[in-house]
Amino acid sequence: MFRTHVEEQHKAPWGHAWRSSNTFITCTMSLAMFTDELLFAFMIPLLPTVLEHRIGLPPSLTQRYTSIFLAEGAFVSVVSSPFIGAIADAVSSKKTLLLILLVLALVSTACLSLASQLVWLFIGRFFQCITSNALWIVGMSTMAENLGSEHMGKISGLTTTLTATGTTTGPVLAGLLFELGGYWCAWTGAAAFLLLDIIMRLIMIEKRVKPHQGNEDENEDGEQDPLLQNQPPRLEEDGEGSGSEVRGWRFHVRLFRVPRFSAGVFCAFVYAVLVGCFESTLAVHVRAVFGWGALHVGVLLALIQGPGMLLAAPVGWMKDRIGSRAPTAVALFGLLPFVVLLGVPGSGLFPGMGVQGWEKSLYVGCMASIGCLLSLLNGVGSMQATETIDLLEAHQPGIFGPKGGYSRAIAVTSMTWMTGLLAGPLLAEFVVGNFGYFELQCCLGVLSFTAGLIALVFLGSPVSKSTEQQDVLYQ
Repeated sequence: MFRTHVEEQHKAPWGHAWRSSNTFITCTMSLAMFTDELLFAFMIPLLPTVLEHRIGLPPSLTQRYTSIFLAEGAFVSVVSSPFIGAIADAVSSKKTLLLILLVLALVSTACLSLASQLVWLFIGRFFQCITSNALWIVGMSTMAENLGSEHMGKISGLTTTLTATGTTTGPVLAGLLFELGGYWCAWTGAAAFLLLDIIMRLIMIEKRVKPHQGNEDENEDGEQDPLLQNQPPRLEEDGEGSGSEVRGWRFHVRLFRVPRFSAGVFCAFVYAVLVGCFESTLAVHVRAVFGWGALHVGVLLALIQGPGMLLAAPVGWMKDRIGSRAPTAVALFGLLPFVVLLGVPGSGLFPGMGVQGWEKSLYVGCMASIGCLLSLLNGVGSMQATETIDLLEAHQPGIFGPKGGYSRAIAVTSMTWMTGLLAGPLLAEFVVGNFGYFELQCCLGVLSFTAGLIALVFLGSPVSKSTEQQDVLYQ
């Protein structure tokens, strides 16, 4: 026995303990997601230079092609998410897939930097959007598989902070490097982040036994086997045996049959619609009503994003302890008065008064309150997705195959989020164009209240390894 133990230690790769530790896996995935968001926004300050000086477009077309360039990202993410999730769950090693995606990100970055024709610019953006979406989906599922879905609240809080930091840092870093060293210096900085990411992923070692599988394999606490033995074959109603694997459209049907998953997806969609409406109308509205410019718009956007960066960690910890039902419902119900009050300045509800100082204070105060409440919605979709997978796997082990279904479930939430970001500006354009800004805010208030009711009724409590799982799953 001692000899076998020594041989196993000898066969272990160098630094196996720290290379496969939760801390190193989290750091590696965190850097990956930060780099992904940084590169996604890195191009924005460089677009005028690329479009006008490298491609040769007239300045009058810069705004049009900038909007098309940015819209391409959301559209490609929506279309590619289901395929990325299916591929990620099918591969045997997430590490290999992550490394391939990173190389593709490097290629797409080179394509964007070298583009001298419009077609190559959009081709580079197409592959950048696919790799960016895939990096987020695979990164989230990798952390869920290696750390355990019971930590999904903290994972979602971390990714929220990384997303906001990367999105904010990308344009600033690109502009700074461009001013200091020129066009190619800026792109060299982007390549440096990618190379560091490649090195860390080569070092990282995935765990052989996932945390959510440990009790099933070892059965140390004796809770899993009685639970599984006493469960009636309720998931076999579709005519699928206990050993059959659910794939394709049946996978998505199975997920949406679980109330907590459908409710989480809808709440995530409403969250994205709210963000999309705020971002698409903010600059035009405050310029028309208050005469504010870019600096004021930047401060207001910081009021929306800042609380999420600061509160992401404590909110994630809280959701891991008490679940996402109460925080999500409180946030959505609390948004109603602030969203409606946001539309009062400039609405003409107080004729003859004009724009008063209190209206400016009201607008800024409502925006700050909305930012704090939105931080409670972080990760509502992804948490319900991973918990639903755990619940279905507990009732019917192997239902989603040997690789599980985390990636496909998270891909659905990613697709929902991007769809909401697309629907938000469209809704804003329709309502503001035909009615007004105040009417838009009333629509968002009704939408938020409806989502709050759904969250209160259908969102589940944290997943526990107990006989309560049956009631939670089919409530």
